Amino acid sequence: MKKIKLLLLLFIISFTLQVYPQVQSPSLIFNRGKLWQSVFFGKIGPNFSNWGKRGIALDWPGFDDSWLRENIGGSPSYMVTGGFWVGGEWMKDSIVAVEDWSLYAGTISNDASAKYTVTKHKKNQNWEQTDPNSGDESIETVWEYNFNYTNVDDRESILPLRVTRKAHQWNGSQRDENYILYDYIFKNISDEVRLKDPARKVADTLYNFYLLLNYGLEANSRGWNILFPSLSSGARNTWFFYDPTRKMIWGRAADYPLTVADETYDYSANSGPLLSTGDISGEWLAPGFVGVRLIYASPNKNNKETFVNQYGWSAGSNSIDLSGPFTGIPGTREAKYEVLKDIRNAFNYVNSPGDTVYMKKSRMWSMMSLGPWDIMPGDSIVVAIAEIVDGISYAEAIDPQTKANIVGQIGQRELNNSADKAKFTYDNNFNHPDPPVAPEFDVDFYRGTGQIAANEIIWGTGTESVADPDDGTLDLAGYKIYRSNYLPIGPWSFVGDVKKGATDYYSTTDGKYHFIDSTADVGVAYFYALTAYDTGKASWQVNPSAIFKETGSNKVPPLESSIYANKKVIPFTTTFKPAQSLNNIVVVPNPFVIGDKYAVPGAEGSDDIIQFVNVPNPCTIRIYSVRGDLIKTIEASEGTGAIVSWDQTTSYGQFVESGIYIYHVESKLGEKIGKLAIVR
Repeated sequence: MKKIKLLLLLFIISFTLQVYPQVQSPSLIFNRGKLWQSVFFGKIGPNFSNWGKRGIALDWPGFDDSWLRENIGGSPSYMVTGGFWVGGEWMKDSIVAVEDWSLYAGTISNDASAKYTVTKHKKNQNWEQTDPNSGDESIETVWEYNFNYTNVDDRESILPLRVTRKAHQWNGSQRDENYILYDYIFKNISDEVRLKDPARKVADTLYNFYLLLNYGLEANSRGWNILFPSLSSGARNTWFFYDPTRKMIWGRAADYPLTVADETYDYSANSGPLLSTGDISGEWLAPGFVGVRLIYASPNKNNKETFVNQYGWSAGSNSIDLSGPFTGIPGTREAKYEVLKDIRNAFNYVNSPGDTVYMKKSRMWSMMSLGPWDIMPGDSIVVAIAEIVDGISYAEAIDPQTKANIVGQIGQRELNNSADKAKFTYDNNFNHPDPPVAPEFDVDFYRGTGQIAANEIIWGTGTESVADPDDGTLDLAGYKIYRSNYLPIGPWSFVGDVKKGATDYYSTTDGKYHFIDSTADVGVAYFYALTAYDTGKASWQVNPSAIFKETGSNKVPPLESSIYANKKVIPFTTTFKPAQSLNNIVVVPNPFVIGDKYAVPGAEGSDDIIQFVNVPNPCTIRIYSVRGDLIKTIEASEGTGAIVSWDQTTSYGQFVESGIYIYHVESKLGEKIGKLAIVR
């Protein structure tokens, strides 16, 4: 019996792989560059659950919590969920269906019982720019009318559609890394359905088809969680606006009117890195502006192209919000369809940024109504949107000199710039000038002659042979090195510029570049990033009539690859070559006094780091209590360098108490015993 079950399971798996070979995980993620996003079968963003954070959702700058090794309030997500509600009629006043492809998208799956079956959900990489008309990464999803839907009684309420959605992101380009483009094609496949089963009752022409763009935007979850930890999830202090020229709904963090304090852009005096004075820098926790822009929509039945019927917002409940704009709407198709036709029927409708009842006080759903269309059998409509997050840099966000007006001015400007770049890219068939591709790199301690503390950045020439996809030229002109002494998302400091083929850095011996960062402070941990750049072009051959804002002409500006797409997420501690004797081993600081703010940025328990300096490799460091109890064993392998850190935890992960401790260093060079003191 077990054998039969196993064979049956293997058959099902084999059948599924053959039928849907291009369906990957239900959640595919953009997480290479600065703007992170998750893309599900039929919706954008993770599973919705009352505005709680369930995964990546327009995280800017994106990071994995495991990289930080400290709590900075969570990921800076600027969205909860998003997508479209859709609906159409068989004929006048006879509605086929209204589907939620925004909050839950529960009718879309690769499961055989789904109303709409997924036939493709695949992530593609284009990092080396082999296709000029695609993002550095793209996710293509196809879902359609499920001919084999098992619920016969409900079969007539399936929209006869095949939806093809392609998401593009240029996460390797500093110029174009702050937006994601989505291209939707809604095709009426009723003729295909009837071809399979002429007796099948299915809508023919899809009349008065509406799309309701619906996004749960916020600016942003991290700031809200830190400033208002006792309140429910969902940043209620987001202030929303509509840009009629760009057809863009956008928002930014504002003052929360229900408190006395001014929380504009979510400033926190207790966040950010330590300054040289020993004080905390403070940080703008919501420095980004977020927007969703309608880039293109096929002419509707009134022959109006890229036409927005209505825009506005629906204020969700601040306690329990499970249905968004459809809260309190009867569950009938007719009632839901009335919301698509007229968004003033949505729950707690808000039509103006000047609203004083809900705006800046509630969790807000951003809505944009598109259509209607009459879609004949075999015909299609196309809709393209862009998600954008942009604003001040992380360096500016933690700079004590940055004021609220600067956050606002730069944020608005950069959001608009990125929204316009998204439109430019779409208008040029998903193409724009690209920077050269940056190579992978390694970081090591200085191994040359002399006992100096320095970090060596090493990379090869592989990407110098990657041609520009637009004109085939090898335009890589040089490389830039950056480092951060705080977090792997910045702030980034420029370290050096290496021209292509520079003899001072390029070694013919191993065919690699070697850059020595001698300005790094000994014992300090740094995150490094390497970019590649060009010097611009006299013109853009793809579209000679295109005008670039940076140059005011068809001249292509100099371009640089993204820092975020080619960075290290594990810090490298500045050290020097391992010691050749045990005579000069020292412990710093000794004594360690809590509150002295001695720290190694980015390291686990950075306020509690003690370092053993001038150790040989390999060696074993054992730490004992004065009673002789073994507290911790640290192994320093070959290639570790002369500095080894201890975070003052025991082998069981507990912090040690104040007192005197004995350390014992054992290596092939001999042994050394010493003392250290901790005052907590």
